[in-house]
Amino acid sequence: MSTSINLGGGVRVRLGTKSSSISVGGKNGRVTLNSKGRRTTTLRAGGMSVSSSSMPAKRKPKQKQAASPRRSALAPTASPGPLVAPRRSIANGWVACDGRAVVVHRAGQDDVRIPVAQITQAWLEGKNLALMAQGYDPLYLRLTTLLTSRDMRFVKAVAKAAGLGPS
Repeated sequence: MSTSINLGGGVRVRLGTKSSSISVGGKNGRVTLNSKGRRTTTLRAGGMSVSSSSMPAKRKPKQKQAASPRRSALAPTASPGPLVAPRRSIANGWVACDGRAVVVHRAGQDDVRIPVAQITQAWLEGKNLALMAQGYDPLYLRLTTLLTSRDMRFVKAVAKAAGLGPS
């Protein structure tokens, strides 16, 4: 639903459900600014019309910082290096293996790295990726991917990077 109000003197205000705008000008030239930041300029002369539109540069949204983020027993890390297998989606995040470590990213938490040299077992239990590593509690990650064959390729790539035999 939209409402248009003529304020006179070539000024018009349009109020809509998703945005609103104000136009200044008349039949031969007009400038319109909308609530989303778009500016449209239109010029008309001799049966011909030219219009240009511009949007402001997008701003990066500020990331919210948790008041007290949960710390994991595993070490925090930056993004993984070159991957030995495509990363797999897990509940609330993803898991990847870059040949040096398995990286687990969960929304709202620090990323964690498990060095592949410390991994003693890696297997798939249904849709759960299970990892055993020296000095760590067993880790079970719920995979949300669709193809079990790709999940199994990921497990085999982790096992190969860790120097484990075929499982």
